[in-house]
Amino acid sequence: MNIKDLQSIILQEIDIYSTLVQLEEQKKEAITAFNGDLLFSLSKDQETLILNLEKLEKSRQQFIKTHVTGHAFQPHDITLKDFITLTRMHDNENLIVQAQKLKETIEKFARLHEANKKLIHDNIEFFNVILTSLRKAVTIETGYGPEGLAKRSASGSVLMNKTV
Repeated sequence: MNIKDLQSIILQEIDIYSTLVQLEEQKKEAITAFNGDLLFSLSKDQETLILNLEKLEKSRQQFIKTHVTGHAFQPHDITLKDFITLTRMHDNENLIVQAQKLKETIEKFARLHEANKKLIHDNIEFFNVILTSLRKAVTIETGYGPEGLAKRSASGSVLMNKTV
């Protein structure tokens, strides 16, 4: 592997994270519209992209591991900027700019993901409050059926299928 391979990996990661950011923005709209089918579909798309990211990240780590051997750093302790400086690679500035863009895109995705996670949690709490109040509204009424026997029925009952 050479520097072009590392640049290619970083650019692919930027593309995937940019797509993840777009999907996360769409998920926000699906959450606020209570569109569970769309949310499920977007989440499946994200899972596929994340599997691709895992492969790219392993390749990037392997690249760094092979080029850091013999230095004071351990491969898991070194940042991409440290790695570039340490190995005195050509085209350092371009690689550093790409690494910075990758970091910014990852941070943006992480912020959006956290916000959506909170939004989903808040929606679940809201629906739990509604369901609790609906359960309390159920009353038992007693009456007489055609045979003259006492007949009990629930008034204001609600069927609920609550899954989380």
